[in-house]
Amino acid sequence: MKFYCFNRNKNYQQEIENIIEDKKKEIFDFFGQTLENLDFDIYIYDTIEELINGLKNREFKDMPSYMCACQKDEDNSLNFFEPKDSPSENEWSKAEYEKVIFHELIHAVQYNLYGKQPEWLTEGIAKYLDGTYSKGIKYLLENYIHKHKIPSMDELENEFGMHDYDSYSYAYLVVSYLIETLGKGKFLEKLSSKDFSKNLIYEAICYYNKKYFNDEFYNSDLLNPNWLFHGSPLLLDEINLNQSHDSLGQKENIDKAVFLTSSKLIASAYAFKDSIKKNSEGLRYNFNINSYLEKPIMTMENVKIDDSLYGYIYVFINDGSFKNEPIGSLQFKSYQKINPIFCIKVYYKDYEQNYEVKKTL
Repeated sequence: MKFYCFNRNKNYQQEIENIIEDKKKEIFDFFGQTLENLDFDIYIYDTIEELINGLKNREFKDMPSYMCACQKDEDNSLNFFEPKDSPSENEWSKAEYEKVIFHELIHAVQYNLYGKQPEWLTEGIAKYLDGTYSKGIKYLLENYIHKHKIPSMDELENEFGMHDYDSYSYAYLVVSYLIETLGKGKFLEKLSSKDFSKNLIYEAICYYNKKYFNDEFYNSDLLNPNWLFHGSPLLLDEINLNQSHDSLGQKENIDKAVFLTSSKLIASAYAFKDSIKKNSEGLRYNFNINSYLEKPIMTMENVKIDDSLYGYIYVFINDGSFKNEPIGSLQFKSYQKINPIFCIKVYYKDYEQNYEVKKTL
């Protein structure tokens, strides 16, 4: 390590060295590797403003507003400022800043071991180790993930930190998911190949939703959902617009669109309805599907139902482009053809307790 100190208190270098010496074994133990020499430069500035100016003078640009320290792959450096001994409530204390130094040290060790890697991966590992999310993943889901639109993995990989949402929370969630499902050994093997699924965010959220809420596609708020669903008896690659009709003449139900719902149960009815109608040809059948989550979800009369009946539920991320109509209902519309994130094959026998059959023939 080589220090470049631009702060007035030269003793702070020793404080940083002490933190590094205290924390490096924890990092080496995680990666299962040891570095004989920590080969990076450390720059220490007097204030956070001088840190930012110093980085700009070294030709680094576009620092995010929340930045208070950083590791730079370009020159293999760690960059800090020295917090005040008596900071205001809006400033970093030296005790709080120890976690920042630990966080950036994790980046430096990972870079020295594996070279440059995607930011979501480096930040996710650092957050996994530094204790930021000590309240646990269930708490994170309930208090953040379920309350915000879910970004794509491509966006997280290529536009990390460029959006209003907290990229770090999703990075931590994904890394936690990979370590939990692969095991740390296999996860570390993948660090070199960087061979990760493009649906990792969705897979991670589904995994933890199933673990904590017993529903992969759990929507905590059906009026402002993360997931939307479309039911069909057909196996499709994309869902095209269809002209709908409504026997009661309700305008919001008469449209050329893809109709979706925030309720997987309601979507299930549409996965089976047309197949049941076809099987009941020649009969005076009658159907009613509830638009709201009140059971029975679907009521049928004079129908024939095959014991092996199945259909498909298509799953979409609610990215804010879907129209909620009527407003405040569980119905959403898309006015362009859409590709699902997931397709689930569902069987009538697993859902029949949610329906009422008044007369079966």
